[in-house]
Amino acid sequence: MYIRFVTNRPHPTLDAELGMFEARNGVDFSRMRGSLQRAHDEAFYWFKAGGAGGLAYPKLKGKVRNTKIRRSLFWFKEDASFWRHEKGSVVRRARELANVLTEAGCPICEIKLTDIGEIIWKDPQQVLAFPDQLKIPKAF
Repeated sequence: MYIRFVTNRPHPTLDAELGMFEARNGVDFSRMRGSLQRAHDEAFYWFKAGGAGGLAYPKLKGKVRNTKIRRSLFWFKEDASFWRHEKGSVVRRARELANVLTEAGCPICEIKLTDIGEIIWKDPQQVLAFPDQLKIPKAF
């Protein structure tokens, strides 16, 4: 099973919803003070480059970034774990970030699928898949 977190904004290259991490870039947490800002910082720390989670960020730029890659979606593996943490810890932390973003006015929903299309790139926590355009579900 694969899980994707999305918001109600359109994806730039597909008939799909924008992913949570791109949507997060549109929220100005510096203007939000107190517990919401702290909750965001703690939740996002697991996913940012050099953060606690140690997630890989594939280098898919330049000549490597072909049409399939531009039209692909990232998904978490349901049982993915951060190094030395329990199974499912990646999705659990992603849900925490989704809750913070929703509280900040950027609603986030979860999509679960078993058939996500052709896998272009993968690591132990996540995959990048080129979807069958007709099978991309909407959460909103």
